[in-house]
Amino acid sequence: MKGKNSTYSAMKRAITYILHLQKTQYHLTAGLNCNTATAYEEFVLTKQNYKKENGRQYIHFIQSFSPLDKASPETIKEIADKLLQHKMFKGFQVVYAVHTDKPHLHTHFIVNTVNADTGLKWQLSKEQLQELKDCSDELCRQYGLIVVKGKEGNYKNRGEYRSKKKGASWKYELYLAVKECMRNSSSREEFITSMEKLGYKVGWEDNRKYITFITPDGKKCRNRKLYPPEKFTKENLLKTFELNKKYQDKRLLHNRMELLISSIYMLSKSTSTNQSNYPLTFLKNRDLKGDALKERIAELKKGRGLNWDKKIDHER
Repeated sequence: MKGKNSTYSAMKRAITYILHLQKTQYHLTAGLNCNTATAYEEFVLTKQNYKKENGRQYIHFIQSFSPLDKASPETIKEIADKLLQHKMFKGFQVVYAVHTDKPHLHTHFIVNTVNADTGLKWQLSKEQLQELKDCSDELCRQYGLIVVKGKEGNYKNRGEYRSKKKGASWKYELYLAVKECMRNSSSREEFITSMEKLGYKVGWEDNRKYITFITPDGKKCRNRKLYPPEKFTKENLLKTFELNKKYQDKRLLHNRMELLISSIYMLSKSTSTNQSNYPLTFLKNRDLKGDALKERIAELKKGRGLNWDKKIDHER
């Protein structure tokens, strides 16, 4: 929504925009301390009651979700309901709507800048904004959804966000490593061995609740930081290993893992630093797997002129 938010007409346009039925449905809209049908009028009455009609008339923010999430619009609406239970919204009038017109579901919130209970104007510090983001992230975790960074990213982790924006996130690379080793292992021991072949250390102790992964360059990350977190719990990993053992051919699992390790080795010899540091991300972005991956390895081997088998055995 372009334009300033300092006039009543701008506020009316904003409310009309988020409630437009080409973007949402009636049951996906709601109001906090106001009615959606009369939200504009109620906002104005509150401002006039406290004689605070100047300055910003409304606050607009969006809660966006990954297009990879499988949540229904109704679930996203439920998350919005819970987010507005945060203490920061106490006494404020808010009209909101879940939009379904884009590949990613997202909720628009329009907040009246004047508190209906106290008459105080909306103020949000950098720390309070982060608290609100953390609350949103925690709700996503509770519903098993992917936690994504906004346009600017978490202000404490902007460096990581900038790297990810360029397709080079160490945490995403770790996620891919765990995912691949998980689907190609039939035991805890095989999983740890495969992770080590990819350059990662795994701290999996029976007396500790979480697994700690250490990247090749020393960064640490617990399994609860991978999303969705319930997929990477100790219990779910062990369950997956058992299912692999029962239903998957062990030779096939071994061959898939060896093929992946081989491709990563070849990429490490590439002149591209990005490919070398984030090989799994590189392979995923190009959707290389199966025969396509074998062909890519063959091309790299041919171009490099390496004695492939001896080189791999030596480095292991």
